[in-house]
Amino acid sequence: MADAIVVGAGPNGLAAAIVLARAGLSVRVVEAAETVGGGTRSAELTLPGFVHDVCSAIHPLGIASPFLRSLPLEAHGLEWVEPPASLAHAVDDGTAVLLERSPEAAVQTLGEDDARWRRIFAPLARDADSLLEEILAPPHVPAHPLPLARFGLRAMLPATISPPSALSAAASASAMRCDPPRASGHPDACAEAAKMRANEAVNGASSGRNECAASPATRARTRSP
Repeated sequence: MADAIVVGAGPNGLAAAIVLARAGLSVRVVEAAETVGGGTRSAELTLPGFVHDVCSAIHPLGIASPFLRSLPLEAHGLEWVEPPASLAHAVDDGTAVLLERSPEAAVQTLGEDDARWRRIFAPLARDADSLLEEILAPPHVPAHPLPLARFGLRAMLPATISPPSALSAAASASAMRCDPPRASGHPDACAEAAKMRANEAVNGASSGRNECAASPATRARTRSP
């Protein structure tokens, strides 16, 4: 008989099984579905050869997780895919907004909201690794109390009492607005630029601990080892 039985072979169940096995326990994992993976599974849902996400499409806390980073997932065929821009959102007036990967890229287009945005989001980007280690860990004595306290105080404030300037900065965070008159003088140039960046996102892949912590859109795909 196994020392531990884990019900569910999604990412959380598999992570628990790995921790128990590392501790020297014999583990049995029970899964009701035909395949393992839970919300991170993909399958040919429409036509043969076309793979779709069954549930989750992006996995920001997958690549950012200190525990998952400790596993040799790449050796088993996993490849993290990160787009140059996390997403593009078309606006009715013909412009588009790009969600950029870094604070440096974001502040270039925020204008008067530059200082407000830096005040709110720069500490999060700077302390991303420390915060993730604290937030994603079981209850413990914090190893990074100051960044955690700074994050917690801001996170506890409801948006309804935030000043308009802070709301404006939050809404503009990491967003790059593309102005058609400045985009090659063509009214559709901005939309075309957004499409190009979106196409790049499909094929773009990179790795980097600091970059991935600031990216909200990270996908995973598997390849043959």
